[in-house]
Amino acid sequence: MKARTMLLPAVAAASLAGHVWAAWAARSHRSQLAQVRRAAITDPLTGLLNRLGLFTVLGELGGESYDLALVDLDGFKQVNDTYGHDAGDAVLVEVAARLSEAIGEVDGAAVARLGGDEIVLVCPSPAPIAHLLGTEVVRCLAAPITLPDGRELEVRASVGVVSALVGDQPARVLRAADLALYRAKAAGGDQVAEYDRIAELPPVETRPVVRLREMTESARALGGAA
Repeated sequence: MKARTMLLPAVAAASLAGHVWAAWAARSHRSQLAQVRRAAITDPLTGLLNRLGLFTVLGELGGESYDLALVDLDGFKQVNDTYGHDAGDAVLVEVAARLSEAIGEVDGAAVARLGGDEIVLVCPSPAPIAHLLGTEVVRCLAAPITLPDGRELEVRASVGVVSALVGDQPARVLRAADLALYRAKAAGGDQVAEYDRIAELPPVETRPVVRLREMTESARALGGAA
């Protein structure tokens, strides 16, 4: 009977250790899953949301109005060609940091990188402020960016903006911003163009506009435009 009495604390300790280990293992597993989920919606270079992350946010905003700005850096290909891809990456990281800071205090706002030098800002807003959002983008990119080798580089951007209404399809909102962005590029870049909400949102057909935008950028580069 005495031996049995001494055995009980040891059994209890073993049971407690097992519960602690199981809880730790479950917490570690949840942490790993959270890291995997974050990685799935995050751009590895800039730390911004990626395309999947952006559409997740836009889906969550389906019940409210918001403003969206699509940003495309003017002449970014020349940055990579002239200074190298490390310099191009440094520019993207700095641009991402500035844009994130610009809307960091807006509840529910998000910044995402779609790929290359295309970045999207989303700001929930009860009143349309799309053009104001685009103007803020141009303002925060006005200061030169310091490259890793110490040289300073002026970076400009064309911005297409649109005010989204409750129930708007996210892909069509993004398409509208893309059309506005093309207009900003075609007008010389380094400016904001807003999609006119008097018209309906356009259907989702992005490829033609992307090609036109690339042709516009190439024509400006060949013509020596700033």
